[in-house]
Amino acid sequence: MRKILTICFIMIFPFASASADTLGLYVGGGSWNHDPSGTFSSTQTGSSSIDIKSDLNVSKKSESYVWMAFEHPIPLLPNIRLEKSSLSNTGNASTAYQFNGNTTSGNFEATLDTTDAILYYRILDNWVNLDLGLDVRKLDGQFTIGTESSSVSATVPMLYASAAFDLPLTGLSVGADYKVVSYSGSTYNDMRIRAAYEFGVVGIEAGVRSTKIKISDVDNINTDLTFKGVMVGAFLHF
Repeated sequence: MRKILTICFIMIFPFASASADTLGLYVGGGSWNHDPSGTFSSTQTGSSSIDIKSDLNVSKKSESYVWMAFEHPIPLLPNIRLEKSSLSNTGNASTAYQFNGNTTSGNFEATLDTTDAILYYRILDNWVNLDLGLDVRKLDGQFTIGTESSSVSATVPMLYASAAFDLPLTGLSVGADYKVVSYSGSTYNDMRIRAAYEFGVVGIEAGVRSTKIKISDVDNINTDLTFKGVMVGAFLHF
């Protein structure tokens, strides 16, 4: 983990003198209609690889997300963005599976909550905006089948990049952001493509989001899960 932090710092350090031109505070939130797919298992010998769609009949669900960002023109100091989103799905294991070292079946519930603290620099700040930085993500999850339950908790650094293109005199913009890290057989990545419209201090946004969480033996859990779908939200820009 220390090596990953060092690499991330080296990659963003050359941009540390870049900053926004003015002060700005953003507060926003919305809903993400995510469609989960993939597998998970416990690491004990003989454990089943469980497909959350075909084995557990998990379907789409809408979840909320909130965020805020503060930008400033002070050189060397990064801007900051905080994000929090929740994922929770339910299903049913109609047949028995080996999970957490035991045979179990019945109701299934999974929760995956993420909290992100992003430190970034504004590299371009005109009709094209480009941000580069470091995201420290806290992941907390729990998987329950019948009477068996297992939880996972991890904090990982991720490279962060965001670009937006303002359409002059319209209030419209289109953009995307990407977060990624890969280490020790585990991979996290999060991508959003969105369009936004601002009128006064109010803005609305819509787009698509995809999150991949591949965990290799973290807290005795393996996962290869993807959540993707449409997101809509609103924000205030002061």
